[in-house]
Amino acid sequence: MEIKFWSPGEREKTVTHTQGSWIHYSNGQRCLDVQCGNMAYILGYQNNEIATVVANNPVNFIRGNTGETSADNNKLVKLICELGQWAALTWAVSGSDAVEAAMAMNDTYWQTRGLKKHKILSFAGSYHGTTMLAKHLRGQYEYLNRSVLVPSPSWQYQYQQNGQEKLTLNRVQKTLKENPDIGCLIMETVSWAQHMAPHSTEYWQSLRDICTEHDVLMIVDDVAFCWGTNGTMFGYESYGIQPDICTIGKSLTNGYSPLGAACCNQKVLAQIDIQNWSHGHTWQPNMSGVAAALSATQQIQTLLPQATTIHQRLTDIAAELDLNCRGANTFMSFDFDRVISFEELYKHAKFSAALWGDNSVKVFAPLTADDEYFDALRAGLQRLSTKPV
Repeated sequence: MEIKFWSPGEREKTVTHTQGSWIHYSNGQRCLDVQCGNMAYILGYQNNEIATVVANNPVNFIRGNTGETSADNNKLVKLICELGQWAALTWAVSGSDAVEAAMAMNDTYWQTRGLKKHKILSFAGSYHGTTMLAKHLRGQYEYLNRSVLVPSPSWQYQYQQNGQEKLTLNRVQKTLKENPDIGCLIMETVSWAQHMAPHSTEYWQSLRDICTEHDVLMIVDDVAFCWGTNGTMFGYESYGIQPDICTIGKSLTNGYSPLGAACCNQKVLAQIDIQNWSHGHTWQPNMSGVAAALSATQQIQTLLPQATTIHQRLTDIAAELDLNCRGANTFMSFDFDRVISFEELYKHAKFSAALWGDNSVKVFAPLTADDEYFDALRAGLQRLSTKPV
């Protein structure tokens, strides 16, 4: 019987090992992973310090729904809450699960206030995970009838940004006025699917003000851009706003173990505590993830200043190759004059990366990126600049 393995990419390629930013295959080829393993390996592969901590972790399991905890669990909860000025957090087994937990926090908040505000304002084309509700937030599973979609501010060239953001802010204002049953607005820190264009500080602060004006919770899905990717521990920090709820994951453990979290402020905590709210599952939390996160966090905090240097090197490569680009800190989207195929990416550029069927290559550099990384990145992008025969 043939076993089907579902993959959106090209035909099966067998990985033999990973090291640094490189993926090695059974055919002898190696490719530069230009996306940090889907933005999870911010410190690169084979981090000996994290591997050792995880292997020697003396506590493999705690039963969170009976009040069990551990010293490491307490330490990590306190660290995350202090870094983000949060009142509380709940663990999740993935970024998708963290979004589900955030939505559950939101629902309980409005239930305890006695208000029927069950609708969710979300942005078309956004990505919040693979659960049904997460997919619904981007327009799928319409019968769930909870998401009210607003077009994302989509732009490729800098001169388009201001107009697109103003248009979106007007749409959000209009949507909230016409739909008083909306209880929250959820947005990604940066939209991977919408040209990976960072929003302006003015846009962020305007959305924060609009949410406050309409008594709507602001939820930031920070799963992909937290823990170093945007040059800060929480990706939205540099914009000078504080959401009511946020989700984190991916590079939280440097990919060594699935772990996510949903964090909330004191306003939300005070309401959901009335119902003794919890988001319980078997791994509450995943203790390998806790051990990995403590080690990863310490290393990431030390390397955060590297994000500025990385951004400059990515910008220099774009200028040298005359490629339009968008990004900040460790991430950048490079535009080409045609749609790039998986085969081109793998065989011609010698890159490992996910594609979204457009003409851009999205790069997430690790905080540990060195000269070899940037030389290989430049060479691969150069090869893509010349269409292969």
